[in-house]
Amino acid sequence: MNPKAPKKNNIIYLKKGDQVHKVDARKPRFSVSPVLVFTVIVIFVGALGSAAAAAHMANTRQELAFERQRLNAQLDANRILAGQIIHPFSLEEIERIAYERLGMARPDPSQIIYINVPPVSHVTFNPEADILPRGTTFWEEMGAFFQGVFNRVFGG
Repeated sequence: MNPKAPKKNNIIYLKKGDQVHKVDARKPRFSVSPVLVFTVIVIFVGALGSAAAAAHMANTRQELAFERQRLNAQLDANRILAGQIIHPFSLEEIERIAYERLGMARPDPSQIIYINVPPVSHVTFNPEADILPRGTTFWEEMGAFFQGVFNRVFGG
């Protein structure tokens, strides 16, 4: 038999007793089904999405840690400043700070403008006076608002 001659038939018949078995002698080919291709693509896309989400989460955690450090530093600075201001400043202390730290000078008498303001009669500030009790409805708040406006305008 010539090795260059094409084989006409790749089917081999095996006979065992009375039975004949038909066997294909060609090389077996790997067949790819569309379901297998789709499954591999879905798994690949899912893995990429998971990796992207993990990278984004790591970046977000790093930004959050940085912001926490910045917040803690600001809170520490606020605590230090609050410790320095134990009592309110007097006018003499404000004047001393203006002279020493800011380099300010007392103005000349020609630079000072005096304004005469008439005294306000019997008006006192009570921070609790305008606060309505809890559970007040919108219409009760509006009624109290207009009653306050009326009282201030007409002195009632």
